[in-house]
Amino acid sequence: MKRSITSLFVAFALLVSISANAQIEKHQATFIYNFTRLVQWPELYKESSFVIGVMGSNQAITRELKEGMGERTVAGKNIEIVEFSSAAELGKCHLLFIPNRYLGQLDKVVDAIGKNPVLLVTENQGRHPGGSAINFAIEDGKLGITLDEEITQNRNLLVSRQLANFSR
Repeated sequence: MKRSITSLFVAFALLVSISANAQIEKHQATFIYNFTRLVQWPELYKESSFVIGVMGSNQAITRELKEGMGERTVAGKNIEIVEFSSAAELGKCHLLFIPNRYLGQLDKVVDAIGKNPVLLVTENQGRHPGGSAINFAIEDGKLGITLDEEITQNRNLLVSRQLANFSR
């Protein structure tokens, strides 16, 4: 199982060459679903569903996540995709994606999350934003990720070695 997940990531990384902006969200959605298999959330068994949050309204990534969801589950829990228009409206979620244009709200989001077990995923070129556990960036025409393991540990998230090794 671990070998197939690693193989999937490696194959995906080799094939992901960003040729158009419209494809970025599709690849990000695929990564996000892989994150749900490679990260463990504490006490997830007590939850009725697994919530993936997206900052912003009518986001292309939300459509891609919903289209790619199919019959997927996380630890046997159904997945819900929820959009939050601002940090003030942030509700309970297990994974939160903040698109580049909403990074101005990152500090408020980090304050709202605190040490709760939320995998905070951002997209930012050049540097990994403070408070974010995983950041998407395009390098040499390919979508990649960086991982801040200290943040995941502080939020009681257990990250697999496969994910840690895959990040830049």
